[in-house]
Amino acid sequence: MKFKFSGISSYEEKATPNFMGEANSHSIIKEFDNMDQAIQHVLDNNGFMVTDNGKFAFHVRTITQVDE
Repeated sequence: MKFKFSGISSYEEKATPNFMGEANSHSIIKEFDNMDQAIQHVLDNNGFMVTDNGKFAFHVRTITQVDE
């Protein structure tokens, strides 16, 4: 199953804590067997996801199952 991990950058979070309309959201799609494994992966990484190239990390706000 594919899951989309979404969040906003820490700069945007500080600048607009309650406004999401124009925020630049970041996301990564990864494969896990189920939602519990996807959640555990985020927990194991202190709430963060890192891009495959290791150049960017963001705090995960939502996890959504992606239809294939």
